[in-house]
This record gives sequence, C-alpha cells and structure tokens, in this order.
Amino acid sequence: MKRFFVALMLMSALGCVEAAPFQLTDTKGMTHTLAAYRGKWVLVNAWATWCSPCLVEMPELEALSRSHPDLIVLGLAVDGQDARRVMQFAERLRVTYPIIAADQAALRQFTLRAYPTSMLYDRSGAVVLTKEGKITRQEVEAIIGPPSN
Repeated sequence: MKRFFVALMLMSALGCVEAAPFQLTDTKGMTHTLAAYRGKWVLVNAWATWCSPCLVEMPELEALSRSHPDLIVLGLAVDGQDARRVMQFAERLRVTYPIIAADQAALRQFTLRAYPTSMLYDRSGAVVLTKEGKITRQEVEAIIGPPSN
C-alpha cells in the first residue's frame, strides 16, 4: 500500500497522471474523445477570442498540427461564443485543427484557471504537461520530439 502511494505521488510530481476521459464536439459536429486518439499525442488548448497570448500561440499550434501527424491539436474556445462565431474567428486566423465552442459541459471536463491553458496527453492518455500561459512549439517538441520527415 505504501508503494502505491509513493508511485502515485511520483507520477503526480512528474505530471504523468492518467487523465479523465473527455468528449468534445467541434464546430463541424465531429466528436473527439481521448480514447479515440490512443496511440497519438493530444494537445488540448483552452483559449478565448479576447486573449492576446492565446491568439499569439495559435499559429505555432497550427504549425505543430501540420508538421506532426501523430499529434492531435484541439482548440477549446472558452469565451461562450456560439459555434458559428468561433469558427469564423478561427478561419480568419487560418486555423485548421478542430475548434470546440465550449459550453459548460465541455468546460467541466477540465480544470482551467487561466487562459491560455494547454494540456498535453501522451500516447497512452496520461497528462504529461499542463501549461498555464502561452505554450511554444519548442516546449511541445521537447516532449514529443521533432517532426518526422
């Protein structure tokens, strides 16, 4: 029993804790679940249309999404805008990864205290990084590795 608690504390300290499963529906009606992406890296990025650092990081997230076929990027728009407005906003920024116009049910699946917040899940579904504030491509690639050519 003592070993279990020591292992759990170590996993928490390293950020490698099995994540609660999520289910999100994007602005195009597609459903995204953590279980469906097992075997791939998943980056959920919580952002808002009024958040300057959020908008600055979106081109880097787009570049990550395009250069890493083993990485799924999901944009979670948290500012309560309707799906059509969020989709138009993302299109103006040339974002092609899935965008979710989060409602209260979607937001309850995550612990969010600041924007942007990014959660990186490894191939087995464990959270390996939670970053409040702007995340960079270099930070993500330090964990998942460079793009494979």
